[in-house]
Amino acid sequence: MRLGSAVGVVLSLVGIALVAAGPLCAETICDVQAYNPADGLSPLNGRTLTLSGIVTVPSGIFQPTRTSIYIRGLGDDDCGINVYSTLAIQGINLGDTVVVRGQVQEYVTTSGNGATTEIVFTSATDISVKPGTAAPEPEFFSTGQVGREANEGKLVRVAGKLVTAVLGRSFSVDDGSGAIEIYDLGQNFSADSTWRSLQFGSEVTVTGVLSQSDPDLPYLSGYSINPRHPRFGDVSTAQCGGIDTPSATLKVGEFDRYIFSPEYGEKIKIAYNCPNGARVRLRIFDAYGRCVATLDDRISVCGATEFSWDGRDEIEELLPCGLYHVVVTATDPRTGGESQQTAPVVIGRRLE
Repeated sequence: MRLGSAVGVVLSLVGIALVAAGPLCAETICDVQAYNPADGLSPLNGRTLTLSGIVTVPSGIFQPTRTSIYIRGLGDDDCGINVYSTLAIQGINLGDTVVVRGQVQEYVTTSGNGATTEIVFTSATDISVKPGTAAPEPEFFSTGQVGREANEGKLVRVAGKLVTAVLGRSFSVDDGSGAIEIYDLGQNFSADSTWRSLQFGSEVTVTGVLSQSDPDLPYLSGYSINPRHPRFGDVSTAQCGGIDTPSATLKVGEFDRYIFSPEYGEKIKIAYNCPNGARVRLRIFDAYGRCVATLDDRISVCGATEFSWDGRDEIEELLPCGLYHVVVTATDPRTGGESQQTAPVVIGRRLE
């Protein structure tokens, strides 16, 4: 994310065309956020193209004097990206749909930190806006899994315990799977009562966009979650009972639909809940009872967790078509007692 002191030209939405729908684009945000493992850079770096998406971070949150918004792709394009300009176009709101034409850039700061993938536009006519009606939902990750290049720019949510003290604008959260830094990029939380009350060991849920500040090639580390603003409720502390309530619960799919086709980019939503303080394990077993993937293994905090599974195994390879079983297990660390729930899921293939 860029941090600049120069004041941009302030424009109003009078100069932004309202559109009924964005054009069909050859490239998606996921195409842009793909990367070469050798250098961590986008294969479309330097290309001028058009992207469409829903606003997940409105204008004025991170860069009041410039345009810096984040968008999520439409439909199955679930990736995110920063939209940047020296023009300070205000009034682009959460949930709006935008179409922007600009150049893909891997931004590296003068101090050598990078590389944030963004699309940069230079004219007010390069961006058009359709007012939105609903705020986009974040994607839930474990703290140890969220910090990956494929998630850069996404609106994400994690829950865990503070494993560091709050040091000004940052702290770290860990749910038992590995820590992730939480960083107040826009300096919006300095006076927030929830932020100021946090301390080591606090249970907290954080929503924000995943960004990167990495001084070394291939720019595949240095990730942090940037909460947006207190008014969005992006930082909240747990309000729940102890480990005795309740037992594990599990729901797979939506509207009782549990068949999906990962080879076409489809994912299945898994929602589960476990007692606060229990060890929770979310695993996938094949029809022969073999564990083929562990999606979650951590100490839980209260509140339901959602996970979008892409049909891949432990080594990120697509599993073959067939019947699988999703199993969530909650273990009480004091007694060793377990509660467990199981649900079927089918990996299928579309008929051509």
